[in-house]
Parts: sequence; structure tokens; C-alpha cells
Amino acid sequence: MNEFGDEEVSRLEEQGSSARTAHAEFVSYYKGVVGQIEIALPQRNSRVVMLSSSVTGEGTSDVTVGLGVTIATEMGRKTAVVDCNLQHPEMHLRFGTPDVGLGEYLTGRVPLDQALANTVIPNLYTMPLGRGVASLSVFGNDKLSQLISDLRRNFEYVLIDTAPVGVYAEGIVLCDKVDGVILVVRYGSTRREIVRRAKDIVTRADGKVLGVVLNRRKFPIPEFLYRKI
Repeated sequence: MNEFGDEEVSRLEEQGSSARTAHAEFVSYYKGVVGQIEIALPQRNSRVVMLSSSVTGEGTSDVTVGLGVTIATEMGRKTAVVDCNLQHPEMHLRFGTPDVGLGEYLTGRVPLDQALANTVIPNLYTMPLGRGVASLSVFGNDKLSQLISDLRRNFEYVLIDTAPVGVYAEGIVLCDKVDGVILVVRYGSTRREIVRRAKDIVTRADGKVLGVVLNRRKFPIPEFLYRKI
């Protein structure tokens, strides 16, 4: 049996402490975002929120996953993460589920319960993009609106991951179908005027911008900057 010396034990304890601190910061940040969402969307049994960005590379999918995991595990809310990112669909990879979901549901090949996948995380479900979503035209059909209504009845939170509204049009089609939109911005990288343009795009599409999450490589900052953009 291997025995650890005092120095090795101390190093392992420090690593464990750092990991616990990082986790606590992670949870605190995302709880801050949830708090801001609930202030912006009060007195609702279910909230449908779309996450997008102004340009590529902002980390929208990272924030979507982090937010979903926190809401499900730390707050005990039944949560669905829906992949509507035609450009880089990856929720099936993030959660290790089959790539069957939205496309198959919208084209009538599977019912809703088969389009949703359980994750290993309690209270958290995902709907991957799947196959059959070749263009944004499917986002405008009535079945998508019905899907959102059905999800709203079954989940306390529905988080929709989309491609940047400042670059691709498919997310714009969803703006008026959700309760609100969060724009993800990479901290210290994206210029304010570019973010402001994305906000204007959402507003013109009859969407409601709930705020902006500044996303760093390590953690998102739950600072909502709606009045500043």
C-alpha cells in the first residue's frame, strides 16, 4: 500500500480545497444569473429562456449547460435544455445522449417523450438538435410553438441554446416565442457596439432582452448590463 508523506497530503488537501472553492464560485455565479432571470420574469410557474450571442466564440453553450446544471441540481427545478444551434449542435455530446431530438420531433418521426433524453444529472433533461433541421424554416412552423407550450407545461425552466443572433438568422425566429433572451458576451473581447447591435436585433424581432452575461474562460460573471448597452 502506498503511503503519502506530509507534503503530499498537504498538496492533496490544497487541491481539494481549491476544487471546493471553484465549485462554490461556479454555483454562486449561476445562482446570481437565475436570480436576475426571476426578477425579470416574476410570478411564473415556468420560464422559457433563449441564450444567444452577438458573434461566434462567446461561450453560449457553456453558459447554457452551466445554468441548466445549477438550476437542476442546486435549486431542484425540473429543467430542459433544448439545442436549437444549427451551426454547432453539441448538447448530445455535452450530456452523452443519442443525437435524436428536435429534428425528429418537428418532422413527425418521434413523439415528444422520445425527443427528450434523460441526463445523468437529476432533474435535467435535454433535447438534442437531432437530424432533419436543415434550415431555419422549421423554426417558423407551428409545431415549434406547440413544442415550447408543451415543454412549458412539463418543466420549470426551458433553456434554448442558439447560434449568434448577430450572425445567423435562425435564433431571430425564436425571439418572440420565448419569455426572454440572455446575450452571452466574452469578457474583455466583444465591443459594446456589437453587443448593442445584437440587442437591437432581438428587440426588433419582438424579443425581450433580459440582460447580458459576461463570460470568462473560467466562470461567467452574473452581471446583467441591460441598461448599459
